[in-house]
This record gives sequence, C-alpha cells and structure tokens, in this order.
Amino acid sequence: MVKKYVIFKDDDVGRNFKNFKKWIDAILNNDAKAAVGLIGKYIKNNKLKNYLNLLNKEQIEVFCHGYSHSHIPFLLRKLNKKNRILPVEFNRNFKSHDSSLKKFRKLERKYLKSKVITFGPPGNIWNDSVIDALLKNHFKLMFSWRKTKHDILIIPLSNNLRQNSLKEFIKVYEKNNKDLIFTLQFHHANLSEKQFNLTAEVIDFLKNNESRIFVTPSELLKISKNDKKIFNLMAPENIK
Repeated sequence: MVKKYVIFKDDDVGRNFKNFKKWIDAILNNDAKAAVGLIGKYIKNNKLKNYLNLLNKEQIEVFCHGYSHSHIPFLLRKLNKKNRILPVEFNRNFKSHDSSLKKFRKLERKYLKSKVITFGPPGNIWNDSVIDALLKNHFKLMFSWRKTKHDILIIPLSNNLRQNSLKEFIKVYEKNNKDLIFTLQFHHANLSEKQFNLTAEVIDFLKNNESRIFVTPSELLKISKNDKKIFNLMAPENIK
C-alpha cells in the first residue's frame, strides 16, 4: 500500500497566544502532529518561549516564519480591487534576507532548545535570493507553493483551512486526495470556533478515512532519503 503523508502547518506563532495554545491542544488531544511557524521577534516572550520548549519536538516542530513578518500596503487588482497588506520580508535582496535569518538564528540559539531546519516565508512570498540566504544559514527545507531550481528541498503546500464544516473541507480536499504529501495551512489567530472544532474532525478524517500519516518536517526529510517518490516531490527542478 502506498503511504500518504500529511503536515499541518500553522503560521504566525507569537500572535494571539491563547488561540495558539487552543489549536495545539486540538492537535495533541487528537494524537496528531504539526509544524508551527515562529515569528522570531516574539520568542523573547517568556510565556511563549517556555511553552514552545515544553512541547515534544517529535510531535510539534518549530519552523522559521521570518524574523519581523514585515508588511507593506499593496494593491491587488485581481482580488476585488481591495487594498491588501502583504508580507515582504523575503521578497527583497540577499543582504536583507540573510540579515533576517541571522537575527532569527541568534534568538533561536538563545531561547529555543531545539534546532530549526525548516523555513516558511510570511505570506508564502519569496524570491530566488532567499535560497542562497537559507543555505548560508543552514536551513534544509522550505514550505512553498512552487519548486525551486536551487539546492533546497521543498515541502509542497496544498490548501488553507478556510472551511467551516467537514463537508466543505472534503470538497476542497478531493482535489489533492491523491497527493502523497498533503500540507494543510492554518492561521490560529484567525480561526473561528467552528474552525477550531473542525480541526479535530479533519484530523480524524485524514487519519481514519484517508489513512494519511501525520509527520513533522524533520520526519518527512528522513522519509525522503529512502523514498524516491517523496524525494522527487521535494527535490529542486534541476534534479531528476
């Protein structure tokens, strides 16, 4: 039987600690796993730091979600002509990207007990110079909607949890149900009560109906070393 994997990816750790803890409780209470994206500048918060260090890294793995998660106003005409605020921390130049990652690493070494190997850009927005900065700062994986021609492995993104019922989720999930790696993105700070409850239902559905195996980024990296199909899904475009 072909093994299919799932990663729950939660962004913006450092914002709305109450909601973050509530979401983590849903993961732990339902025997799942998750990757949580830490905004580096918030790790000095003692409550957050202590909580992250108490979590079992085999079940909840921290990834880098930038240092500042900085934004600029940007007009997206295709999205109903509304003003949108977009992250730009990793859509600049190598020097800027390297500086942000170095700041994150410095705080990580000081405050976190476990080493971070995965990067997920704020807003999933990045340019090619990010890759050189990631490699220089010893990152091994990156969450992304698209592949890269550079030497870093990609964890492909699949969907965001925006639905309010399991029926709605399944309808969206059907587009990806054959994917060997399914990554579901969350923003704990924005979840409604219905979506918190839905998290548990989705876990049950993916585990028991779809026979998906919950993994962390580190586990997926290990799997990719022995599973060519998984490796090919994650490998740079220039590697066959």
